[in-house]
Amino acid sequence: MKPGPTPRRWHAYVLIGVAGAAMVLLSFAATQAIVREILLRERQNVRFYAEMLRIFSDPTLETEPFLFVLLDHVVPTISFPVVVTDPQDEPLYPYLQNTLNVELDTTASAQAQRAYLKRLTAQMRMEFPPISVVNREGIELARIYYSTSGLVRWIRWIPYVQALLVAALFLVGWWSLRLLRQTEESRLWVAMAKEAAHQLGTPLSSALGWLEILRLRGPETAPQDILRELEQDVARLQGVVMRFSQIGARPQLTPQLVAPVVEKVVSYLQRRLPQNKPIRIELELDQAVIAALNQELFAWAVENVLKNAIESIKQPTGWIRVRLFALGAVARLEIIDSGRGILPGIRHRIFEPGFTTKRRGWGLGLSLARRIVQQYHGGSLYLKESALGRGSTFVIELPLASARKESPRNYRREGSPELSC
Repeated sequence: MKPGPTPRRWHAYVLIGVAGAAMVLLSFAATQAIVREILLRERQNVRFYAEMLRIFSDPTLETEPFLFVLLDHVVPTISFPVVVTDPQDEPLYPYLQNTLNVELDTTASAQAQRAYLKRLTAQMRMEFPPISVVNREGIELARIYYSTSGLVRWIRWIPYVQALLVAALFLVGWWSLRLLRQTEESRLWVAMAKEAAHQLGTPLSSALGWLEILRLRGPETAPQDILRELEQDVARLQGVVMRFSQIGARPQLTPQLVAPVVEKVVSYLQRRLPQNKPIRIELELDQAVIAALNQELFAWAVENVLKNAIESIKQPTGWIRVRLFALGAVARLEIIDSGRGILPGIRHRIFEPGFTTKRRGWGLGLSLARRIVQQYHGGSLYLKESALGRGSTFVIELPLASARKESPRNYRREGSPELSC
């Protein structure tokens, strides 16, 4: 049986988001139902209060004693503000006796109290229409203004609070998953690096022994130029072992000139460019830029970015421009190529471990370079711009190690027009 498609990470995010949205919507619907029920009861209380006022204000009606008892039990249940006015919306005096649940300043003048109640009834009118108190002949005796209680206001905020809580839980969950994934990736990096260093150590020792044997046998057995190249390659492998051994440990950073490190990497790659693809490498390096570096690890990061630029050039000829200069408080290294560019849909994934568009490759170069620059050097590595068919620009930024006391001294050095080593 053919296995089904593997669920992706964004599927889980969508599922959690839909579940959270459903919870918020259900809570909102339930809250609205509760609010409607409370408002209906409050309006019924207001109507009952209005009816009591009508009965008490009608001299032709004989007031039964139980109505006073009933009124004494109903009025305390009214928890929302109530203001009684005349038919012309003038608050009835005495104001304290014709209001309920209104914070009225009794120390103020009658005119100030009246102005306050006028403003309050204007606000109440915008929320609910007043309830009229009319006698048997249909003549309006008074108007009762009211607004929602504090309980209803609080209940209305519940769905929004729940939405914020769901969003906060979603963000915390996403951040936790991301942190867990980064931790797992870090452990994987360290394990791979330590294992690679261990596996390379034994054959390197053997290769060094064979080189020494060839040197002792004399130039007739192995030409000196070949021996020098072999020694350089073995030294290079020793540097790779040292690089891998430093992954997972806090590297020692020392203030040093950045330009010589970049030149060394470029010189090494120039001698190993594809013979069938002439590539021109241009250097524009400020020799005065100083940053705190671990030379082996930083050179590794620059090498990975440069290799990515070389591999992106698919046309018969191409060029790579490497610029180093100080910008504010950072040392900025720009690597610009004339390659094929990066598709917009995958630019956010180029630094993910294991992501590659090549048929061969592990997809670890840019990810490892960013890790070295950001986690070990406190800098940043990012894609500044890219255009299909016109190349890409990667930027490495490091904090400057010291203030520059002299003006920038830039020089331009261009590699041979056609490097086919």
